[in-house]
Amino acid sequence: MLGRADSTKKGEWAMPRKPMSAPHVSEMVKQLSLASIMQVIPLREVEEALKVTKTASVRNRLLPAPMVVYLVLMLALYSEVSVRENMAILLEHLRGVFGQDSMKRPVDSAVSKARQRLAAKPFRWLFEQVARPRGDANLPGCFWRNFRVVAADGTTADVQDTPPNRKRFGLHHNQHGRVGYPQMKAVVLTECGTRLPLACALGRNDMHESVLFDQIASALEKDMLMLADRAYYSFLRWKICAEQAGALLWRVKSSLILKPIKNLPDGSYLTRIRPSDKLTRKRACRKDESFIVRAIEYRPLFEDGSEGDLVRLITTFLDPAEAPAEELAKLYADRWSAETSFDEIKTHLRGPRVLRSPLPELVEQEWYGFLLAYYVVRSAIVEAARREGAAPRTFSFVRAVRVIKRRLSFPPSDKERDEENI
Repeated sequence: MLGRADSTKKGEWAMPRKPMSAPHVSEMVKQLSLASIMQVIPLREVEEALKVTKTASVRNRLLPAPMVVYLVLMLALYSEVSVRENMAILLEHLRGVFGQDSMKRPVDSAVSKARQRLAAKPFRWLFEQVARPRGDANLPGCFWRNFRVVAADGTTADVQDTPPNRKRFGLHHNQHGRVGYPQMKAVVLTECGTRLPLACALGRNDMHESVLFDQIASALEKDMLMLADRAYYSFLRWKICAEQAGALLWRVKSSLILKPIKNLPDGSYLTRIRPSDKLTRKRACRKDESFIVRAIEYRPLFEDGSEGDLVRLITTFLDPAEAPAEELAKLYADRWSAETSFDEIKTHLRGPRVLRSPLPELVEQEWYGFLLAYYVVRSAIVEAARREGAAPRTFSFVRAVRVIKRRLSFPPSDKERDEENI
């Protein structure tokens, strides 16, 4: 077992927030204009998404399908205000884009019907096309050795308490009966250094995170080092992910039997993992299959001097000279980037609100709208960090959101562009 890790809590290895220099503040503001949003999510991609999913407008409408897509993004950026107000902001910017100088504002019922015509498919397709890693080896905090660090994690979102939503997403129950709102569960693969979402799977609140993750495991690439918590381990999932990704570093439960077959100088040890009887009975794995992995064990030390529970990690890095145990223990803390991204979406972008959609297909549409809007803001932060030569995680997401809202609501003058402070 390793010695105690240095003071450990959720933000233990996070760097302090970095203020942006004045020239780059104005550049950030320019990036967060609607025109620049359309650079990240260009009109041609939107039109392709509508074409591929067969949801493009078949006749001239007051609300063309591409405009509805951008409206859903606005609903994510301005989740605290009504659809009517979002439409007013959007029309102000898009009249020229769509070549209609005298666009009329549609009634709320028309907006609802337009969203229902599109449902979730074009948004899911658009996210899958747009969501790509943006970090590189020259951007601090994005790579460890030659690997892009990514993490899988799950979250839930409260949805409107309607019969269709209850049927689709399920309800919570305790000894007193039904409690709370229906909840949608989402599992997201995140690029840790930039906090950009790369893939997403949605399901009922009673679905296990790891089962949802299986739907997006194919998003792993050979240059990726994947982090995951103890809820994700199974022999079969490890096998699949080890084939997809370049390297793995996962926490495992204390109940998993890990017998040392070779102790290593840095306190870690080699061990062998095998499929469970359940997997072999289902013929998902052969009984004679196994993998040699390296195990790292330590107890976190908190600021008050107390020790945390035993942490057990397993990894595909077998050579301690290539990947020292202490470095891997610190690296595992990057998994919190995925949870931080959920906090940024749910607390600072969406706010403490139930998703507004009464129908399951619109709930999923709304969630992908949030992911796309979050991707746009985070992309702007990445480019600002690249100019500064700093880690993207050191820039304030809250300030970036404030800038984009000010920019979309009240396009700034030249003087304000220079003076705006994120």
